[in-house]
Amino acid sequence: MKSNVSKVRTLTVGDPGNLAAPPGSQPWAIAVRLQIQSLLKDNASSVKHLRTWLKGIEEHAGYRQLIDENGQPFPSYGSFCNAKPPWGLGYPPEVIDQILKELESVQAKQIQGEEQQPNSWGNLEGYLQRFSKLAKNCADNQPINVSKIGEVLHIVSSKAHIWRKRWLDLGWIEPLSSKRDGYYQITQEGRRLVQNWLEKEPSNDTNYKLWLTIPRCNSKKAAEELIKSLDVDQLRELYNHIGKSLNQQSIDTTNCHDETSHS
Repeated sequence: MKSNVSKVRTLTVGDPGNLAAPPGSQPWAIAVRLQIQSLLKDNASSVKHLRTWLKGIEEHAGYRQLIDENGQPFPSYGSFCNAKPPWGLGYPPEVIDQILKELESVQAKQIQGEEQQPNSWGNLEGYLQRFSKLAKNCADNQPINVSKIGEVLHIVSSKAHIWRKRWLDLGWIEPLSSKRDGYYQITQEGRRLVQNWLEKEPSNDTNYKLWLTIPRCNSKKAAEELIKSLDVDQLRELYNHIGKSLNQQSIDTTNCHDETSHS
């Protein structure tokens, strides 16, 4: 009997499970437990994903499909939360609620800071353009981490962390339960969005550079680089922005001359 309990314990603790399995089943419960354990340890984790998995394993009684360190099924959600990893979550339910509140508070402050600088990271087009480069360079189910994001986008680690978090919050990537913390994979929704975006606008080439380097002291060379790198619509939009800027400078100069003449 003791041997059988040991085999079951090894199976459920070492098995990565399957998130695609029916909710409430043992493979699903095993995979969800790993997701929750990973998110609880990640200070930059998505509160939305964490709440979803916690709610799911409680509502579908997935914890009943899991065993404790003595090889017995968990009788309640509370006992599952209290049990130490790798069998349980290692926190009482009320402490988990507090962790969720603290994560929400931190993320709310981050969002508030981003809203104060709305142009610092661009619009949805910029998100998709960057994400499409990642999707192109990563096969289905390929493990992705911050280093990979930085390598693909040619950015430093701190900025790669920011893009990782944003894509995670959008549901374009998800944590890998079969890997250690910090590894993700592109979701089906993420790949679908990229495919639709590319089909809608054939000019959305993932090989395009995200940034341009143009010489400040050579106007002709700068113009040639812009013409070579941008399409007609982008050049037209750039032309309008430059025109507005020049008009504003002209108005400011005129007002300055008028004030001088009156004085």
